[in-house]
Amino acid sequence: MGGPSPDSPAVMHAEGPQTSLATGLHVCPECSSRLVQPTCWEQTESNGHWRIWRRCPECEWCTDSVHGEREIDDFDEQLDFGTRELAEELRVLERTNMEHVIDTFVTALEADLICPDDF
Repeated sequence: MGGPSPDSPAVMHAEGPQTSLATGLHVCPECSSRLVQPTCWEQTESNGHWRIWRRCPECEWCTDSVHGEREIDDFDEQLDFGTRELAEELRVLERTNMEHVIDTFVTALEADLICPDDF
């Protein structure tokens, strides 16, 4: 077939050079946010390459480009890491909120503000 190979810059990044190759697909080349997310993907005709659509939730930057499996695997690892970070942050927030609810309830009990009728 004619045309550039899947690894050529013309196919990899039709918009021109982007910093995403140097910093990872999870980093937005516009605002440097590390929260870039995949919105869609499909395997290309070239074995081992994927077209991936990405979006930055902070500046609304969007693109689609073709990447090899190594880049996609690195992106997937970053997404997994982000998922673990979010889950841990959620656990911390839940614990903090529950501690606040307990403290408020104990204060109300000690002040005799809660009666059997409240339940």
